[in-house]
Amino acid sequence: MKIKLLMRSSSFKQILDERLKEIGLESQMIDKEKSLSSQLSDSEVIVNGTGKIDKSVIDLCPNLLMVQQAGIGYDNVDVDYCTSKSIFVANVPLANAISVAEHTLFLMMYLAKNIRFGNLKSSELGTELQGKTLLIIGLGATGTEVAKRAKAFGMHVIAVTKEQFKPGREKSFFVDNIHGPGALSENISRADFVSLHVPLTEETREMIGTAELGIMKKSAFLINVARAGVVSRDALFEALSKRRIAGAAFDVFWDEPADPSDSLLQLDNFFLTPHIAGWTKESIDSTTRIIAANIRRVLEGSSPLTLVNTGLLR
Repeated sequence: MKIKLLMRSSSFKQILDERLKEIGLESQMIDKEKSLSSQLSDSEVIVNGTGKIDKSVIDLCPNLLMVQQAGIGYDNVDVDYCTSKSIFVANVPLANAISVAEHTLFLMMYLAKNIRFGNLKSSELGTELQGKTLLIIGLGATGTEVAKRAKAFGMHVIAVTKEQFKPGREKSFFVDNIHGPGALSENISRADFVSLHVPLTEETREMIGTAELGIMKKSAFLINVARAGVVSRDALFEALSKRRIAGAAFDVFWDEPADPSDSLLQLDNFFLTPHIAGWTKESIDSTTRIIAANIRRVLEGSSPLTLVNTGLLR
């Protein structure tokens, strides 16, 4: 079976190949600087990080059986077209929730403590997390892990989410209040920190725009470890450059890797990490185990365990 990796991490390949060795397989890293067509044409499985798997890529691979995302998100895959070609799309939904949650708290601390310049070089003092209000948008596995850690810092945690929760279940998710999507405006105006944990869909695309940023506190911070497209780039640049909010920290960007000359990266109140929130030894260990299990199942003629296009379930 031809397994191709559209990834930036050679260490990921090494760990995945240790798992694949048990079933007599190994993967091949794709060089993005070279022609994709010659490298992908014989692919049966593509393991994808942040690459775009659209019709043009899929059509290069007549033998393709599965597109396996290396994380929870799959907005960069044309799932409908894959389904029409009977190609499985699978993700890894839970393996990196703790890693991403810890990174979220790191970004919050980075902003709160004014680390970029250091308090000795800045007239602006840092702030504590204790007693501050955190709004989590999207209370799935990662959002819940963020809430758990935020409560340990003594924060007041509220959540806006489309998930359905029975009244009184707040403590089970380490939050003080849970609201539906219709309560976004009233809660984003209360928050000292806003943390995004939703997938990128047509419903969530640019859900944080001029209106939402305009009613946030001037002292508030925005954290995004989900997808950049959840936020309007132009609205964010305007809000930060005009100091309508205090700052923002992202682990995701609209075009990755980010261009160092991008205007957002020139702002002193915007901080970017290179989409590494979910990349830890522990999360990659779990991720590669799930991916190897999915590849084994496809090799045996079954559907992957973490199938996205469930209409192809076997």
